[in-house]
Amino acid sequence: MVGQDIQITDKHGRSHQVDVYYQFEKAGITHKVAIECKDCGRPIDNGQVAQFFGKLSNAGSIQKVMVSRLGYQKLAREIAEDNDVLLLTIDDLPKLNELLAERLKTVALPDETTVGEPFWTIMEKREGRVTGSFFAHPHPSTKRPEMLLFYSKEHAKRAFKEASLNPKEWCVRGMPQYVFRSFLIQLELAEMRGFGASVLFAPPGALKHKPFIAVSASREDLIAEYYDGDVPSIRATI
Repeated sequence: MVGQDIQITDKHGRSHQVDVYYQFEKAGITHKVAIECKDCGRPIDNGQVAQFFGKLSNAGSIQKVMVSRLGYQKLAREIAEDNDVLLLTIDDLPKLNELLAERLKTVALPDETTVGEPFWTIMEKREGRVTGSFFAHPHPSTKRPEMLLFYSKEHAKRAFKEASLNPKEWCVRGMPQYVFRSFLIQLELAEMRGFGASVLFAPPGALKHKPFIAVSASREDLIAEYYDGDVPSIRATI
């Protein structure tokens, strides 16, 4: 969906104009982008950047982009960086899709502030960013490799430590529903290859040296009990 001179309503019911707005869905995630176009006869100052991100600060998760013919003042760039506003010039426009794609990677993947809904897990990390792949470990009884889920961040951190994982290559992350959806899609492929998933937990107050209780969980059961929505099937495309 693409529109020009669009009014966006924030959570307080206030309406705000943006020059260009577009919205699309990828991997089940809706991405929203608002673009402000400036041709003021001079580089954009920090006040104009602050006004732009300020009017959309209560409008939900929207990627904010400014385009200026004559560039930006130094403080304007600092304000934009602190508030996740992407600043572009006319020369950047031919590669706008590439620039936004890089930003959207960080939107679609969890960071250290993401909270589990309800699970936490261990994910692969490369050059400081998660790759979207999940750590797997042999089940203590069946020895089948299984991707791990935890109800507690502290339990995930404990398992990370016990597995002696390299923090440059792996990290603990919360799983909001959109990340859990990605996990479930990958789990279908894993099950087709003889892998699986386990929920690891320890009772409240359990001694630290006691092993986790590991319960194997099928994709079907995880969807039925923990995911609110539809998950596409890989089998339907094979």
